[in-house]
Amino acid sequence: MIEPHGGDLVDRVASPSHADRLRTNVGGGPTIRLDQAQLQDVINIANGRFSPLTGFMSRSDFRKVVNDMALEDGTRWSLPITLDVDAETAGTLRPGEMVGLKSPDGTLVAALDIDDVYKYNREETAEAIYGTTDRQHPGVRNHLEAGDFLIGGDVRALDEFRYNDHDLLPKETRVLFNDLDWETVVGFQTRNAPHRAHEYIQKSALEHTDGVLIQPKLGYKKSGDYKDDVIFQAYRRLVEHYYVDDSVVLSAFPSQMRYAGPREAIFDAIVRKNQGCTHFVVGRDHAGVKDYYDGFDAHRIFDDINHIGIEPLFYSYSFYCRKCDRMVSEKICPHTTDQQVHPSGTRIRELIQSGEKPSEKMMRPEVSAYLLNSESPFVEQRDLKVTSE
Repeated sequence: MIEPHGGDLVDRVASPSHADRLRTNVGGGPTIRLDQAQLQDVINIANGRFSPLTGFMSRSDFRKVVNDMALEDGTRWSLPITLDVDAETAGTLRPGEMVGLKSPDGTLVAALDIDDVYKYNREETAEAIYGTTDRQHPGVRNHLEAGDFLIGGDVRALDEFRYNDHDLLPKETRVLFNDLDWETVVGFQTRNAPHRAHEYIQKSALEHTDGVLIQPKLGYKKSGDYKDDVIFQAYRRLVEHYYVDDSVVLSAFPSQMRYAGPREAIFDAIVRKNQGCTHFVVGRDHAGVKDYYDGFDAHRIFDDINHIGIEPLFYSYSFYCRKCDRMVSEKICPHTTDQQVHPSGTRIRELIQSGEKPSEKMMRPEVSAYLLNSESPFVEQRDLKVTSE
């Protein structure tokens, strides 16, 4: 079994007795109410998905990640995992103290040992991470709307949380892959309902590995993206009808989309390494949005950094060729573009929104039928407000 990133799978879930002591220690003291995305970060730190992180990043790790895509100890890491607060809240917090972390509904879910409270330059950080400070970029907009201060320190979850019944934790997928006798596992990241190009890439990767972990990223997304449960249920229909038994594990990666393009590709690969994957699919415009990134920036970034311990599998454009009469890629198809049917995610969403069925050359009928029969399958609005007590 592949080692977790950094060597050890982090476990920051308190035992029942320790959780009781933590509740007592933070009772009556300052607390921070998390938004949904921050809550997901706490859970992913606690269950080891973000190994080797044990908490939110302190100043030294934050700066190193922003500037060099590595933690202070040299371990590769591409995106800051931070907890932001406003100036008023920051003024009440001191290093060495413990603060309680509450879920959006006000439930105490974790304790944070404060190591650092620091200010940062949001514009410079946005430019380094996203390559732009344009507020039309959804990741940049969220970043620039965050609080002026960051809190760093180890977290300890008071219970073991999971997103839903299909959220398999890293310690569980590692056992499952072993039980299935999978020595090689390819991870597939998605934020969309599956179309034929996704299926083609997954099955191409399966030709070289024992199994595939299809793990939709479920959490905050921009308006117009598919809702979480819609993505998951659409994939269940695809796997049921078109995949060999015991070749697929379908799970969830509860996390916001950061739309950070190539940096998010590295981040997503590390998370799948922690889940036990040996390979990771990097497709065209991974985690991109509009035209902020070149379609293959996410491929090139893996060449620009040292090996992170999981093998990237690079895929180009995939499409249905009328002449070949099957799904192909530009690497193997010699025919002209007029023979190509590209299963564009944008085009498919437009068709679904207008009540039209996408062609079977673009999407499997079981999937499109489910989407067309789903009530309000797309994200319409969001609320990322952070409050503190």
